[in-house]
Amino acid sequence: MKMLLIDIDDTRANKVEPIIAWAGIEVITVNDSNADIYQLVGEMHPEIILVDTNSPNRDTLEHLAQLQKSAPRTVIKLENSRSEGINRLAAEAGISVYAIDAVPTALLQALIDIAISYFHSIDQLRNEVEGLKPTTDARQVLNKAKRFIMDTYGLAEDQASDLLSKNADRQRRPVTEIARQLLDTGSFI
Repeated sequence: MKMLLIDIDDTRANKVEPIIAWAGIEVITVNDSNADIYQLVGEMHPEIILVDTNSPNRDTLEHLAQLQKSAPRTVIKLENSRSEGINRLAAEAGISVYAIDAVPTALLQALIDIAISYFHSIDQLRNEVEGLKPTTDARQVLNKAKRFIMDTYGLAEDQASDLLSKNADRQRRPVTEIARQLLDTGSFI
C-alpha cells in the first residue's frame, strides 16, 4: 500500500512517516508546488493521499476533486485553520478524514487506520457493484425483451416471461441470450 504526502512540511512529514512506515505503508513525499497531481497519482497509484490545505500549490484540492471522479482515493486533510471554502472543496473531493495540525501521534495513527479502513470499505463496495453489473444488465435485457413481447403480441408479463423461457429451453440457450437476440433481430430464431 502507498501513501502520497503532498506539500506536507518536513516537520509534520517527520512525525507522520514513522507511523505510516510502522503500519507497513510505503510513503511517497512530494513538496514541489509545480507538481502535476494527475500525473503523480497516475504514476504512483497511491491508495491514500495526505495533503496540506495550506499547500503553495493552489490547485491541489481542485486536482483532487477532479481525480475523485475518475479514480477515488482516501484523502486525509491537514489544516491549520478552518475555511468554509476549503472545507466545501474538500467535501467535493471526497475527503474522508479531517485532522488539525497539532495531532497527537496516537490520534494520527487512528486517523490513518480509519482512512485505510474507509478505503478498503469503498473498494469492496466498488467491487461488489462491478460484480452485480452483469446481473443488472441481464435483468434489463430480459425486461426490455418482455416489454417488446408484450407490446408486439399483446401478452401479459407472465406470458411474455413464459414465451422467453420456452424458446430458451427449445433452443437450449440461456434466456438472456434469447432476449438479446429478440431485441437485436425482432425474432426468436
